[in-house]
Amino acid sequence: MSLLLKNAVLNNINTDVLISEGIISQIKQNIDESADKIINADNKILIPSFKNGHTHSGMTILRGYADDMKLGPWLEEKIWPAEAKFTPKAVYWGTRLAALEMIKSGTTFCNDMYFNFEMSQKAYIDAGIKSASGPALFDFFDQKKAEEMKANCNIAIENTNISKNNSLSLAAHSIYTLSRESLEWIANLANSKNIPVHIHLAETEREVEDCITRHGIRPTELLKETGLLDTDLIAAHTIWLTDYEIDLLDEYNVTVVHNPVSNMKISTGGVFPFKKFKDRNIKMMLGTDSCASNNNLDMFEDMKIAALLHKFHNNDPEIMKAEEIFDISTGNEASVFPQLSSKIEVGTHADVLLLNPNTPELVPSHNLISNIVYSANGSCVDTVICNGEILMENRITKDEEEILENVRFLSKNLFY
Repeated sequence: MSLLLKNAVLNNINTDVLISEGIISQIKQNIDESADKIINADNKILIPSFKNGHTHSGMTILRGYADDMKLGPWLEEKIWPAEAKFTPKAVYWGTRLAALEMIKSGTTFCNDMYFNFEMSQKAYIDAGIKSASGPALFDFFDQKKAEEMKANCNIAIENTNISKNNSLSLAAHSIYTLSRESLEWIANLANSKNIPVHIHLAETEREVEDCITRHGIRPTELLKETGLLDTDLIAAHTIWLTDYEIDLLDEYNVTVVHNPVSNMKISTGGVFPFKKFKDRNIKMMLGTDSCASNNNLDMFEDMKIAALLHKFHNNDPEIMKAEEIFDISTGNEASVFPQLSSKIEVGTHADVLLLNPNTPELVPSHNLISNIVYSANGSCVDTVICNGEILMENRITKDEEEILENVRFLSKNLFY
């Protein structure tokens, strides 16, 4: 499959881009070659797509279901009881809805954590977007549950077919849902199978206090003792950290994921220590978290709110500049995921967007990146290409009505 983009605007210059078998093969003006598909991108703005570093995609069915609550009651009284009603079909269609929303707002990859992950992976494959996902791992400090978790995890790994778009990760939920023994088991499995681990870390002050009470050490220290820092670790939230813990994340080359909207809405307290991470060159990604806590998956919104949060918190308008958060959001530091590209260059994966320059939010264009971060939203995205495949053109996607209809039906029948 070959695709030719004609007369797109890349770095303020009109150019053509030829994509062959999912890879950008030429970037130059007036490419005179045939292609299976030609898009007249006349003056549309070509940028890398967004990479969402932390999601629970199946939870789109819980959008607006439990808002304006503290984290503990939100999880224990509303979310977990609701999820107990989920069927594999609900997870599939909830994930298809998440993928649809991500496509329509310019995201082509998510690092996901959810149960029934086989249904999530099927949904991503059917939608055409890239993902890293795997079995959700938790034992709630129950030995019987731990043995069931291990058995189910091994079966899932054996039966998972890795594709060019979709890779496997171990979704170790958190230190407050996994025993020390299970954390050690996950670390050993990850290293023996060369699989990344995705975990919530230091999200709340209570998590830290409970960890000290139970284990006598702080969360990041527990990850060191159990071997999880020795894996390819992606840690979401990473708010309540000491300087020593941040040094550990640096030493072990951990990728951290900032989830500003979810953290502010749930009021987890504290602020992602962006400057300390930046000073140590720690790899960062941006994530939306779930639709139950965000309540959307629009990375434009999270970019802007992340930048404003840190400017306000640090009383410094020069911190987290537009270029910095744009690079983080497009996956410039997401090296743990080999299926991603964050640059539009010959030889890279063709994961790109065309923005409509005639949307009001992009006019005038004194500074394109500033417009994208501070002004634009998902509706500015005209065309989405993932691995050379067109997922949306002129804002038209496949299966949209079917997805919406199924989620409406499932939501109504699950909860009312």
